[in-house]
Amino acid sequence: PMAEHLKLKHPVEERDLSEWSTIAVELLGSQSRIVQGERWYHHVIEKGDGPPLFLYHGIGGHSETYARTLPQLAEHFHVYAVDTIFHGHSSKEGFVQEGLIDVLGDGVIDLMDALGYDKVNYEGESLGGAMGVNVGFRYPERFDKMVLNGFGRVNHNHEFKPNPSRGDLVELSTAAVTDPTFEHIRSRLEWLVAVPERIDDEMVAIRQRLYQDPSINESMRKVFNIGGTFNPDVQFPAYEEADFKAYEPGPRTLVLWGEWNPHQGYDYAEFCADLIGAKFYGVDDTGHWPQWERPDEYSQVLIEFLQS
Repeated sequence: PMAEHLKLKHPVEERDLSEWSTIAVELLGSQSRIVQGERWYHHVIEKGDGPPLFLYHGIGGHSETYARTLPQLAEHFHVYAVDTIFHGHSSKEGFVQEGLIDVLGDGVIDLMDALGYDKVNYEGESLGGAMGVNVGFRYPERFDKMVLNGFGRVNHNHEFKPNPSRGDLVELSTAAVTDPTFEHIRSRLEWLVAVPERIDDEMVAIRQRLYQDPSINESMRKVFNIGGTFNPDVQFPAYEEADFKAYEPGPRTLVLWGEWNPHQGYDYAEFCADLIGAKFYGVDDTGHWPQWERPDEYSQVLIEFLQS
């Protein structure tokens, strides 16, 4: 399959990562606040004016993931980097194992309603991408455009070339949650990037502080089903290929992918994009976290796609 590739009108000169400042400095002028919804409260980091853009991180993550892209995106959008419910400083109430993805999707709608938006643009990374697919099926009328950075789960019988992975994600996550030492947190975060050195000590310290918080730690144990068996088929059931014939947001969607995304590379991502009639963009020299590894390019991709 060959999905249509997004070509940037304004190619990007990516800054060297050494030029980036601390997360606190990058987020200067942003507002960190709690938004009370009908069912949950949501921690957001927000900045900017213009059409709303929600950014949702991956499993076990938090809104600071977007520290390097949020200021650039905020020049064009009212950006909300969100702690997904059961993560970070958002609500921990009402957790379920079975059908967790539906509840997480309901959390997105709960936040939209609380902020008074009928429609938003949405970007989701990893678990955030799976949530995007979920709400795209269930609430297509609530979204303008979608960027899925890491797709949802699809049952298929195609052969794709596997990408290498830096360890087992469940083992790394379990160690990070049950014994949140600096080294365990760093190993878990290094899984996300193409080059381990791109994870700086500040990002490790932020996640360590979160995972050492008793209420967050308790919730992370539930999310990763520590003590049970982490089973994505229960929490995040896969869709069948045929299901996507009815996927309405498809043509309004961009599937974005890091070249060295663990386990699955560009061929799988293009298959997913083709499946829903979406556009495709590959971010070279990145892993699972292109928004952190190549933030200038990542921001430009979102700006051009969402404004097209």
